[in-house]
Amino acid sequence: MEELDLFYSQMSEASTLTKEKKFEEALNLYAKIFEEYLDTKEERIKEYLPYTLYNKALIYANKKEYKKELELYNELLSKFISNISSDSELIFSKAYMNKAVCIQELKGERDSLEVYKEFLQNFKETKNKKILEDIVQAKYNLAFLLGKEEKDKESIEAYEDLIATFKNFEEEYFLEFVAKALVNKANKHKELYEFDKAIELFDEVIKSYQQFVRQVAISYHNKAAILAELQEEEKLKTICDEIIEKFSNVHDEFIMNIVSSAEVLKDKDKFNKNCF
Repeated sequence: MEELDLFYSQMSEASTLTKEKKFEEALNLYAKIFEEYLDTKEERIKEYLPYTLYNKALIYANKKEYKKELELYNELLSKFISNISSDSELIFSKAYMNKAVCIQELKGERDSLEVYKEFLQNFKETKNKKILEDIVQAKYNLAFLLGKEEKDKESIEAYEDLIATFKNFEEEYFLEFVAKALVNKANKHKELYEFDKAIELFDEVIKSYQQFVRQVAISYHNKAAILAELQEEEKLKTICDEIIEKFSNVHDEFIMNIVSSAEVLKDKDKFNKNCF
C-alpha cells in the first residue's frame, strides 16, 4: 500500500507542475515515475503507469513539439495495448485519436488514415460510451479523409458503416454525426451524378433529423442545386419556398447565405419564365 500511495503522490505532483506550466520539471518527474515503477507488481500502478507517457505527450502537444508527442503515443501503444482493460481502455482510445491528429500535423491527412483504421479495429467490440464518442468521430474522419483522397466508393462505404452503427442511438451527440454522414454521403452521390440516391438521402435528413438545423439547411440547399441542374423548375421553386419559409428567421450567417441563394434561384427562375 505504501508503494501505491507514493505513486499517487508523485503523479499528483507531476500534474501540479504541469498546471503551473513547469513543463520541464513535470517531464522529468513523469520519466522518473515511469522508470521507477516499470517492473512493479502492484496491479493499480500497472493500470495507471501508461498515464506517465500520455501526460508527457500532452505536454509536448502544448509545446507544439509534435515529433516527441508522436514518439510517446507510439511507445504507449506498443508497450501497453496488449494489457488493455475496461478500466484503462479510455487512455488508449485518446492516444489513438491524438496520434492521428499529431500525424496530420507532421505528415498530412493521408497518413492518419491507417491510425483511424487500427483504432477502429482494436476497439470494435467496446460498449464504453466515452470511447464510442471517439469511435464515431474516428469513423467520420476516416470517411471524410477517404473522400478527400477521391476514394469515393470507400468513402461512401465508411459513411454507411457509421450510419448503420449509430443510427439507433438516442444521444444527440451520435445522431448529429449520423446526420452529417448522411449529408456527406449524399454529396458523394451528387458528385458521381447519382442524383436520385443523393436526393433520397437529403430527404431523409430533412425529414428525420430536424433538430440539426444546419444539416437540414445544407440538405435543402444541395437538393435545390440538383434540381436546378436537372432543370426541374417547379420542384426547384417549391424547395426554394420551403428554404425561405423555414430559415428566414434563423440568425446564423451560414444559413442566411443558404436563404439568400434560394432567393436568387427563385428570382432567376421567375426571370427565365418572363423572358420572351
